[in-house]
This record gives sequence, C-alpha cells and structure tokens, in this order.
Amino acid sequence: MFSAKASSLSIARVSVHGDRLEGIIDPRSWLRLGEALVSVQTVSVSLDLIRRGQVIAADGQIRVLGEVRCERCTGVMPLPLSVSVHSGLAEQESAVLAMDSTLEVVIAENGVVAQQVWLEDEVLLALPMIPRCAEWKSGICPVSGLEPLTVVK
Repeated sequence: MFSAKASSLSIARVSVHGDRLEGIIDPRSWLRLGEALVSVQTVSVSLDLIRRGQVIAADGQIRVLGEVRCERCTGVMPLPLSVSVHSGLAEQESAVLAMDSTLEVVIAENGVVAQQVWLEDEVLLALPMIPRCAEWKSGICPVSGLEPLTVVK
C-alpha cells in the first residue's frame, strides 16, 4: 500500500499483483485548491493501482469536503465532491494510449509521478465552473441565508 501523503510515486514499485494508494491528505498542502475554494476540510484518496506492462492503471475516488462561493447569491455553500479517477501512469503517453485510450494520461518522468500535483489536478478539473446553490429558487437562499442581487433592466 502507498500513502496518499507522499510527494511522489515510483511506478516501478507498484506490485504486479496490484497495490492501493490511500489515505488522508492535509488540505493545506494543496495550495491551488485552497485558492479555488473558500475552505477545505478533508481530502481522502482511495485508488487501486494495477500494473499492465509499462503502465499503471489507477482507478478509484478522491473525496473532498469543502466550501465554495455561490456565483448566484455570493454566499458560502458546502461542496462535497467525489472525483472518479481513471488514469494511466507511464513514462510515455504512447504506452498508455496503446493499452487503453480511455485512460487519462499521467506522465511519470524518469518513472516517478509527482503524486500531489497529479491528485490535486484531478480535483481541480472536477470543480464546478459556475458553482450555484442548487436549492435556491427565489428570494433568500436557504443555503447561505442571502438574497441574490437582481439585475434591473
């Protein structure tokens, strides 16, 4: 088993019988995610790693619990996020694509993946582009307690 807290992952160390990458990550270590959200409470990782020749297939979930600003009412709303990971880790993109073109390619320079960068990228790409309180219909938002500004024509 590999720790989700590690800064890097050597793909040569992944067993031919499979391994796991799991654990809790200190959300303060992901600065880009901290800038994108109002707050981040927890980040947990649970991935199966399966060796297929030169490629490591990584499948599983990254779960994030945080808060984001609603673009409609500008209030803070909870953001529970479950990010599905379906990646291929290899030294060459062609090896991943030859094995399975549906895998997201993650390059392992000199056989090593910058693990925290990769995992944080997965979460950043899954963030909503325009977050909005889903429960709001009109008037005061039940999530933030604020009333969105209306545009006067």
